[in-house]
Amino acid sequence: MTRLAYAPIAIKSEATTYYGFRGVDRSRDIAAMETQKEQNFYKLENCYVDYRGQLIRDPAFYLHRGSNRFPVKAIRFFNRDGVVFAEEDAANTHLASDKGHRVNEAYQKDAVVTMTNFKGEVHIFSPDQVTYRYNGYEFTKSTTSIKPSFGVPIQRRLCVAGFKDRPTVLEFSRVDNPDIFLAEEAPTEEVTRASFIDISNLIGTADEIIGMGTFEANRLAVFTKDQTLVYIIDPDLEQWQLDSRANLRIGCISHGSIVNAGSDLIFCSRRGIHSLMRSEQNGLTIAEASLSDEVEVLYQELVRTTDNLASIQAVYDQDTQTYHVFFPRRGGRQTVRLSMNFRSGYEKVNFQLGDTLFPRCGTFLGGRLMFGTADGVYEATQRTFLQDTGLSDLRRSPMIAETPILWLGDFIGTKRCHTLIVQATGKGRFFIDAVDEDERQMTTIECNMDRLTGDDHWGDSPLKSDYAFPFQQHFRGVRLRFRTEEKDTETDVTVISFAFLMHKEK
Repeated sequence: MTRLAYAPIAIKSEATTYYGFRGVDRSRDIAAMETQKEQNFYKLENCYVDYRGQLIRDPAFYLHRGSNRFPVKAIRFFNRDGVVFAEEDAANTHLASDKGHRVNEAYQKDAVVTMTNFKGEVHIFSPDQVTYRYNGYEFTKSTTSIKPSFGVPIQRRLCVAGFKDRPTVLEFSRVDNPDIFLAEEAPTEEVTRASFIDISNLIGTADEIIGMGTFEANRLAVFTKDQTLVYIIDPDLEQWQLDSRANLRIGCISHGSIVNAGSDLIFCSRRGIHSLMRSEQNGLTIAEASLSDEVEVLYQELVRTTDNLASIQAVYDQDTQTYHVFFPRRGGRQTVRLSMNFRSGYEKVNFQLGDTLFPRCGTFLGGRLMFGTADGVYEATQRTFLQDTGLSDLRRSPMIAETPILWLGDFIGTKRCHTLIVQATGKGRFFIDAVDEDERQMTTIECNMDRLTGDDHWGDSPLKSDYAFPFQQHFRGVRLRFRTEEKDTETDVTVISFAFLMHKEK
């Protein structure tokens, strides 16, 4: 990158600035998305827009110690430092932990595996298969006779569902005892005994339970394909009741997509991503909010091209307030990650895509985010730098951020531009490709953010974080692509805004 050979301030110019960015938007045509302020991107891969409106590259991922480098389909923290996971090879699904414990051939290769924590153990479920447990020291098989597909803890009980022969039944363990369900319970009148709920007469259709989630300590959301029921659960089974303030006509596609986000539940339906929360109007009724309208077409295409919807999983990063959804692709190893970040109240919802390591699942605890990927378990937090990892253990896919067609305020006239100014911070380098409204290549600019010692300003830019480039181009509309290359693994880039300086017409 070279200095400008002239001072733009000496040229009569008018500027068009784009700032306060927003995430991916596919609800409008690519030629009808220009806003300048709060400008959406058309494509974001391995980068995201934060709540401040800045474009930021995704962090690097580091191989977690104890990972076996096999594709991972489910993962869960069993304590604050260790994870247990389900991995697959060409023939079977195996269970393993980062402490070296293992169960070979636990399930068949294509089995859907889900996990939950209860009473100090991770409970591992798969449809119509025996349930396993892991306590940090060994794997054991559940002694119960039931074979649920998934489960959640609620009010000191383990609630399970997804039975092959009873698709509308929820079974609840005895209080504080996951070894006793209905089949194991002795005749008793105790209110803490094991029990069940059958929703078949409530849903009024041939639907079945797809997933469950808990919120507000004692609310159990029961999802079918087309609707959601909410129960109030108590250790005393005589206090159980259906919450009449919540009968939601929206269903779920996968138990693995249901996660807690604060006091709310976020989940995936056939149509999009939704939140289950208290109504903002009265604070009493439980309402559903659609969060993914801007990417509805993109989301529905990902759902349509997923062979087994039950294999869709998600994780919520509490620190960055980001919901990651993983869509397995046909062929087994590849996946697409759709991520949504937001502020409280679901303000400034931003979407992005990612494919680093093709993650299929994730888990989060105490500031540590881990992904189960096609190459094992990887971590994406600062704490991983304490590990003795080499460059071969670092993975970071190139970032790509593409704008829609920018008309610079006028989609009819031809513009005469002389300078492109980018406000950015970070280290390393990135590239800017420019094409016109007909996708004709205009130029490629390399931006090196590692300044020379003592060089506080670059070119004629007034701020330390500004980079000015000659941009002698004539066009009606322009698209910019911000990208890095494969070897730019250590590049950290944050783009704050960019502007075009045009010759001021007389």
